[in-house]
Amino acid sequence: MVTQQDSIHTVDRKIHYDIDSEVEPVRFDTNTVSNYQKDSNFDYTENKEEEEGWWAQFKNWVNKIWHQFWNWLLGDYQANGFLAFLIQSLPYLIVAGIIAFIVWLFFKLNPGARLLKSKESPEMFFTEEEEIIKTKDIKKLIQKALEKKDYRLAVRYYYLFILKKLREAHIIEYEFDKTNNDYISEINEESINHGFVKATNLYDYIWYGNFSVSEAEYSKASQTFVQLENKIPKSLD
Repeated sequence: MVTQQDSIHTVDRKIHYDIDSEVEPVRFDTNTVSNYQKDSNFDYTENKEEEEGWWAQFKNWVNKIWHQFWNWLLGDYQANGFLAFLIQSLPYLIVAGIIAFIVWLFFKLNPGARLLKSKESPEMFFTEEEEIIKTKDIKKLIQKALEKKDYRLAVRYYYLFILKKLREAHIIEYEFDKTNNDYISEINEESINHGFVKATNLYDYIWYGNFSVSEAEYSKASQTFVQLENKIPKSLD
């Protein structure tokens, strides 16, 4: 049996060149190219981003953290409308609130701010006792209390008057947060010290004991205050 073998016939192909058309290679004018290079309208190179400042870097960092948080919270959900606006604005509102709180806290707790106040401004922050001792005519207060028959209040005023006299005589250093025992320890003159102890006991019993005081009882107590007042030397200021 004779088998016929496949044969591959190759065809010779010739390349034909167009030699009849008047075709010439393109030639570029170097001057024209140079002019185009200098023309900004033909400059298509991308500008390098300017180096970001600290504020831009901070905003980018906040946005990155914020978007990561919402992606973790909402997943693939895409917020739109007011919710999207709120999500974009909320971090800046939070930062502004924190800054405002820090500024408020600084002025609230800054002790140096007090140095900027005038010398007379602390008078506004006196305790009631300080205000009476430093700014009031206590003798007139005693008289008004007696006219109203408020003998207990008159005893209080008289005791504050004694503290004022001791302060003016430089026998004690008056401070509103000192106790009566602190003042007793400051008085070196024995007779004044003894009289002040007696007046202090009377004052503590009547004022802090919250007892009503009759006119006769006030008359007896006032003798102790008058005797002590006479022992205190007058201020030389």
